[in-house]
Amino acid sequence: MTVRVNFYSSYLKEAAGTESIHISEEPKTVGELLDLLAAKLGAKFEERVYDSKQKVLKGAVVLLVNGHSVKMLQGMDTPLTSGDNVTIDTVEIVEIVGGG
Repeated sequence: MTVRVNFYSSYLKEAAGTESIHISEEPKTVGELLDLLAAKLGAKFEERVYDSKQKVLKGAVVLLVNGHSVKMLQGMDTPLTSGDNVTIDTVEIVEIVGGG
């Protein structure tokens, strides 16, 4: 089983040390995948992306499996199968005020 994980924002690429990673272990769920990533990628990944103790994504992190948000699927229990594409990105909302 291989799952490809893509990191899109520079904030996450820096935390992961790469733009994408292939996981050849056999995570059955998104939660198991994130635990594997935390073990492989270390403290910076956990600091920015995933709280492995509480099993939750941090702040503005969005995780998609094959283009679908895990929040709309089964959360950390979302099942994974070989060939799945997992995308991890951040969403930032910036208010711009102008005047004259």
